Amino acid sequence: MKIDLMKLKLKNMLNEERWEHSVNTSQIAYDLAMKYGADPDKAKIAGLLHDCAKCMTFEKLKVMAATNKIQIDININKIPKVLHSFVGALIAEQEFNVQDSDILQAIRLHSTGGVKMSILDKIVYLSDKIEPLRYFNGITQVRQMAQKNLDKAVLMILDEGLLSLIKRGLLIYPATVEARNDILSKVALIDA
Repeated sequence: MKIDLMKLKLKNMLNEERWEHSVNTSQIAYDLAMKYGADPDKAKIAGLLHDCAKCMTFEKLKVMAATNKIQIDININKIPKVLHSFVGALIAEQEFNVQDSDILQAIRLHSTGGVKMSILDKIVYLSDKIEPLRYFNGITQVRQMAQKNLDKAVLMILDEGLLSLIKRGLLIYPATVEARNDILSKVALIDA
């Protein structure tokens, strides 16, 4: 499916704010892919579709996951907002005819991160957090770092997200901690 058709279909699936966020994420992902040598077309598509399941209820997400044999671990039941990324990859594949495993993985990991993230995974993860509608303390520094060092920018986002979850007393999805440790070990090697 061509990206213009994807946009038309996606716009009907999302509310206005989520639509604008998705378009912005797509553009940031495209720009970062150009900068860091990832496939810009894959980045644009993954950025556009990353939240295609975000406006669905948790009950509907669970039904889709069960129907399509997506493993729901105990952590997802405790942290329901994570499920949209797994179902989003499924929707991208089934409803938008995305067959590229790199794009599907980037959509799957955009919310939690993971160990051994590809450049595309990191770009989509980061783009989702730094697009122009997003704001948090330190976002300007993260946006600046995104132009200098992808791993350091992703690490900054992971740290900020984890600290926010801890301060609010919320559960942390294990893959996010693993992603942080994996990226930190790479950054530490570079800085050594």
